[in-house]
Parts: sequence; structure tokens; C-alpha cells
Amino acid sequence: METLLTGGFSLVALLKVAALVLLGIYLVFALVVVKQVRLMTDTLQLGFETAVKMLSYFHLAFAVFVFLAALVIL
Repeated sequence: METLLTGGFSLVALLKVAALVLLGIYLVFALVVVKQVRLMTDTLQLGFETAVKMLSYFHLAFAVFVFLAALVIL
């Protein structure tokens, strides 16, 4: 099962690399969310800027944690 692809490539290894690439893209997305939230809170004064900023930072921290966990596990 490990060597389903010809040429010595492993399907499992290919899936692991694909998962890490997708999680890397998600990490970049989380960074973009933080930047967009910062720009939004600088532009608009709605009264709950701190909560939105904290939520975006929590999202970024979770994305970093998931990426690092995947690096260790995979």
C-alpha cells in the first residue's frame, strides 16, 4: 500500500506533503485575517475592536499550533 505510485514515491508521503502545504496556505490566510482586522479596526470605530482583534489573534495562534502539530505528527 505504501508504494502505490511508481518510481519509488509513496502515496502516504505525498498525502503528508499535501496536508502540510494546505496547512501552510491556511497559516498565510490566518495572517491575512489579522492584517485585515487591524485595518478594519483602524478605519471603523464600532466599540468592540478589542474583542475582534483578540479573536483574530486567537485564530492565528490556533493556525500556528495546528501547523506545528502537523509537522511533529506527520
